[in-house]
Amino acid sequence: MAKEKISPGIALGALMGTALEWYDVFLFAVAGVYISKAFFPSDDPLAGLMAVYVAYGVTFVFRPVGALLFGYIGDKAGRRSALFWTLLLAGLSTSLIGLVPDYARWGVAAPVLVVLLRILIGLSIGGEWGAATSYIYDMTPRKTLAQILVQSGVSLGILLASGMLLFLEYLLGDAVLDWAWRLAFLFSVVLVFIGLLFRVRFPEAVEYEEAKEKAGEVPNPIGTVLRQYPGSMLAGVFLTGAVGAGFMYSWTTLPGTARAQGIIDNNFYLLVVFGFGLAELLGVILGGILGERWGNLPFIFAGLLGMTVTGLLAGVVLNHIGLLVFAVLLGGFSHGVAYAPQASFLSSLFPTLARTTGVSFAYQVGNALGSGLTPFVSTYLTKIFGWAAGGYYVVAFLLLGMAATMVGARQKAAA
Repeated sequence: MAKEKISPGIALGALMGTALEWYDVFLFAVAGVYISKAFFPSDDPLAGLMAVYVAYGVTFVFRPVGALLFGYIGDKAGRRSALFWTLLLAGLSTSLIGLVPDYARWGVAAPVLVVLLRILIGLSIGGEWGAATSYIYDMTPRKTLAQILVQSGVSLGILLASGMLLFLEYLLGDAVLDWAWRLAFLFSVVLVFIGLLFRVRFPEAVEYEEAKEKAGEVPNPIGTVLRQYPGSMLAGVFLTGAVGAGFMYSWTTLPGTARAQGIIDNNFYLLVVFGFGLAELLGVILGGILGERWGNLPFIFAGLLGMTVTGLLAGVVLNHIGLLVFAVLLGGFSHGVAYAPQASFLSSLFPTLARTTGVSFAYQVGNALGSGLTPFVSTYLTKIFGWAAGGYYVVAFLLLGMAATMVGARQKAAA
């Protein structure tokens, strides 16, 4: 297979697989109000929301473990093996959440089981992003443009999750709050089956196969990354942590807190999140096209700057619903603009036979610090000090990400 083209089957399989995996990840946060009522009941809406965010954040602790596990598989056994198992694990774990009895029937065992299932999802997504990014990167010389296939999976996952809940609310009304939200989780079985039909037909990545044949034996990718590329690892951690923090704040804390405080209702919240997904998808497409043409760095910085503006607006969005919507959409678009160039830039920092491990581990450690902590910490700061505090916390992350990107670019140029 030539590296100049990615077949329609591979393109569709990569797009659908990552979209379905992110659907599994994001559904838990988008359905926060239902999850809170079922498994984390509380008289304080913000406290219940924070409990959901803690359960959501626990998965980020296990993502680096999944990154090492599936990164090792992806570099030693091949990208396609890792892609199959990550999607299967995430889909089954998400579906089982829809079957767990609520707190009223099972007591503390219910939230404990939900958290355990979220841990399995954390392990799977820990390997998914890096394996998919590396696979596409190794299949074509148009490396940033091709990342649109993988990185748009995030926005499509959000669109699927919010769209599914909007559809259920329209179809079943108040029953969604009581029990029908579970249908969205059970639907994951159908989605993962469709995704796996494509992934079992994937050929192995061309550049990976060539590098493996040339090397004869694949050295331990974990040792390679940690011993030979510590600078690239640190740069990747802080860049992805910053992008993840801006991403999570824009569509969880900002609209989620407004919903918890009664400023917007749940239906409006789902519409805002759906709008975020559309804006993010547009940003991914533009970032991939423009990054391929003019280089990754300008659009990584543009995205970080846009998310910084969203964070700075946090102190005033309560005064105007339109401004709240603008801040959320700006955050989504800006994240998208940075996302495809970020994936290509991060992949370029590591050698082919250690790429899945390096990309996965840097991304997941960064996201554990950025994405994992942001919903809870920013909501807590908002609760204690007001809306501006949560936004400023994210701004600090984004500024750190800008500095890390400059360091990583210099290291790459000097190599």
